[in-house]
Amino acid sequence: MPYRKQFSILSFLLLCVFSSALYAQPTWTFEPFGKEKKPEQYEEKLLPSEKTNKKFTTFRRFLQNTTTHYNYFFNATNKLNAVLERAKMSNQDDYSKLLSFYPYSLDNTASQQVELDSVIYKSTAAILLHDLRSDWVDNMYLLIGKAYYFRKEFDSAALTFQFINYNLFPRKKHEDDNRIVGENQSAKSSVISIANPEKRNVVQKVTSRPPSRNDALVWLARTFIDQKEYGDAAGMINILNNDPNLPKRLRNDMEEVNAYWFYMQENYDSSAAHLEKALSNADTKQDKSRWEFLLAQMYDMTGNYDKATDYYAKAAKHTVDPVMDIFARLNSAKMFKDKGNTRELDNSIARLLKMARKDRFEAYRDVIYYSAAEMSLQKPDTTKAKPLYLKSVKYNAGNTAYRNKAFLQLGNIAYDQRQYKLAASYYDSLQLNDPSILAQAEMINARKNSLSNIVAQVNIIEREDSLQKVAAMPAAERDALIRKLVKKYRKENGIKEEDNSGGTMITFNNNSDQGADLFATNSKGEWYFYNATAKSRGYNDFKSKWGKRDNVDNWRRKAAMAQGLNANSNIDIDRPPTDPIKDGAGKDKPAEYSYEAFMENLPLTPEKIDSSNATIAKSLVTLAKLFRDELEDYEEAINTYDNYLQRFPDKYPDPEVYLGMYICYSKLGNTAKADYYKNLLNTKFAGSDAAKLLSDPAALKPNEKNPEATKRYAAIYDLFIEGKFAEAVDAKKRADSVYGKNYWTPQLLYIEAVNYIRERNDSTATDVLKNIIALYPKSPLKPKAENMIEVLKRRAEIETYLTNLQVTRAEEDKIFINDTGAVVVEKAKPIEQPAAVKQVTVPVVKPVIKQDSLQLPASMVSGAFRWQADKPHVVVIMLDKVDAVYVNEAKNAFDRYNREKYYSKQLQIKKDAIDAQRTLLVFQSFTDATDAYTYFEKLKKAAPAEISWLQPNKYSFLVISADNLELLKSNKDVNAYKTLLNNQYPGKF
Repeated sequence: MPYRKQFSILSFLLLCVFSSALYAQPTWTFEPFGKEKKPEQYEEKLLPSEKTNKKFTTFRRFLQNTTTHYNYFFNATNKLNAVLERAKMSNQDDYSKLLSFYPYSLDNTASQQVELDSVIYKSTAAILLHDLRSDWVDNMYLLIGKAYYFRKEFDSAALTFQFINYNLFPRKKHEDDNRIVGENQSAKSSVISIANPEKRNVVQKVTSRPPSRNDALVWLARTFIDQKEYGDAAGMINILNNDPNLPKRLRNDMEEVNAYWFYMQENYDSSAAHLEKALSNADTKQDKSRWEFLLAQMYDMTGNYDKATDYYAKAAKHTVDPVMDIFARLNSAKMFKDKGNTRELDNSIARLLKMARKDRFEAYRDVIYYSAAEMSLQKPDTTKAKPLYLKSVKYNAGNTAYRNKAFLQLGNIAYDQRQYKLAASYYDSLQLNDPSILAQAEMINARKNSLSNIVAQVNIIEREDSLQKVAAMPAAERDALIRKLVKKYRKENGIKEEDNSGGTMITFNNNSDQGADLFATNSKGEWYFYNATAKSRGYNDFKSKWGKRDNVDNWRRKAAMAQGLNANSNIDIDRPPTDPIKDGAGKDKPAEYSYEAFMENLPLTPEKIDSSNATIAKSLVTLAKLFRDELEDYEEAINTYDNYLQRFPDKYPDPEVYLGMYICYSKLGNTAKADYYKNLLNTKFAGSDAAKLLSDPAALKPNEKNPEATKRYAAIYDLFIEGKFAEAVDAKKRADSVYGKNYWTPQLLYIEAVNYIRERNDSTATDVLKNIIALYPKSPLKPKAENMIEVLKRRAEIETYLTNLQVTRAEEDKIFINDTGAVVVEKAKPIEQPAAVKQVTVPVVKPVIKQDSLQLPASMVSGAFRWQADKPHVVVIMLDKVDAVYVNEAKNAFDRYNREKYYSKQLQIKKDAIDAQRTLLVFQSFTDATDAYTYFEKLKKAAPAEISWLQPNKYSFLVISADNLELLKSNKDVNAYKTLLNNQYPGKF
């Protein structure tokens, strides 16, 4: 079939639909087999596809059609279907989110490149090796286009589908080959048609597939959608929807493409309306049920709950996926909640629990119980939800997402019910790197940090209360309890029980109690490990004698026991035996499980009781402050303060308790109670720090910055940066005396330290750098401060070494202002190099083109500046009112950055200036504007970390050619050049 030149159908469609200026069809010819020459020995040999001069008899047609169909089309189609089947199998749907439109991803199909290449190869061979007049050529081209589509090579796919459209359009015998498809002249009743009618007789319907041209048009529209060319796709879809020649067999395909077009643009109500009509297009029953689930989701999102409920029910009925069944029931139940039908919600929960008892759903019990718990929360009924979430965790066999979601819900319920200790344990069970809870990771971490502090104080209070409770028991009962606990803990930790209740070290060389010889020959003659009775008896005897012991070496067990004998710390009788005990320094040390040690920790004397009560009192105050400041749970804080006042009304007077009660009641709006505790504080603790805080309300908000202080320190920062060091130090001392350390910033401290280093006041500089490390441990300036302290310790050594080192170092350019106020850059003298043999070159005379004579677009001209994209460029950092000390510090920082990140480019940084206030750091050089811009993007991201001590308003960036830089230094019109720069890179400068 000869190749023909025609106008682009896409251009014509857009011309008709949007009436905008378009280009004519490009003069291209599609050659799917390449333009390579045949091998020399085959140059004279013609392929069957080239023998179109033979008479196409009925027998030849039958032979060609049969061979192409069964030898090529059949195999290629099977391969393509296998690719889709594998992609579907590897697709993992998350039914808690909106499903993807198709049950496979193009990323997955594209990964099967070898199989898709085979489809293209077989289809191409079928075309080349057979007569082009056969009935299967168009079908083979369609397979090629589909293979390119599933490889995500959309340009090649669109080209193939367009080739089918242009070259396989039916024409009459003497019709002009250049006839335009879809032209107005051929329109009937003002309706443009691009499809061709399919008039096939019975024989054709039996022996061949429908012609593929109309299918290619549908696939072309789908390709435009995946290319995100929604306008082109809309034009194609609109014409095909109204095309009278489009065959009925493709009407459902068009509904599917319509639904896909709306879905990709998140217009879900329209997508659902079209998808509902395309359900019969689903390949399998499972694919249909999946589309029904997607329909239900889209109707749910758009508020059409009746249809959503209907399609959830259909999906549950038709699916063979138990997980889809579960989620269909769950989501359907949510529809009843929206109607206020709690009885139906209860019935849905009952149906889910009934499913959980069936064997076929055994592997999905975690999902079922989680779903039932979620539905219980819809009522809401946390009493029923909690055990269901726990069952979900119990039956979870590796499903991390649902395990985390169940623990998160349990933690949230416990947190809302103020069961903070329980909430902390649930939050600790979470894996925060799980994508299912990643969005809530910040909230979870914040709660975990707060709850860990709260739980620590609660544990201290509970431990001291339990010890006091045991100490208050009658002596006989207390003695019996202690001995029972000692025996229990020693057994659980694998410590041999002795008659003397003491903590005697276990010895392993005692032969007085000889056990049975397991290795003795028995009468049956079988190996002892094969004797189940002997194995069971040995295990039970060992456990009863030695207890449950970890599988560790004896020398480790002896060492642990030896340390345990010397330990003397409080024992928490309710503490799990595996928990370590903290000593006075807060370090872990093993517990001593002996009667004497347990008795030693009981508060049996008045002194120990007072010490225990003081510990409880301190923890109560700390706990109340945690509730108040970290959780903002003012009611729980009031309860804790009130517990303190009831237990220790006069014994441990603490003004912070009354201040805390005042703050909490003020937050809750109870002014009467707040005034009551305010008066108590002023009466009982007048002159205390807590009373002073009441006279300064701003002090009650330490986290809020004082605008006046911020403004004052910003002015001090500017003084430092501009080089007015003495004035800045004096102003900072006065400000610190008023505001203290609350408003110190790491940037301000760092530049102050640099000033002291310049003045060789190393001890003061070291103190300032240590303040950065102590006050701002998370600041990016902390490692810089640590490095600088290390360098200052060796300053004399380094300077001596450099003084004695005979190195000729290249001088830097010097910048100064002359008497007239002009900026003068004194170029450094180059290092003299040995004389080399001069090479004589013939000068090349280049034609001189005046810049003014070039007609450049307006976007490439701004004032006196002209955009020169292809010329060498530099990247410039412009520093505004920055002293030379900090200019050098910035240059050194970026030198280090370039050595680490761009060591292969050997970038140089030179200092320059525009005027007395604006200094330049010039990074050179780059081949063109694109190269410079690429470096600028990396440099801009790195700057906040590399020069974090310099405020962002003190520096800006430029990408500029050498000619424009000289012009900028001359006319100083920075705004004009930035306008030019933003024309090329909008919003970047």
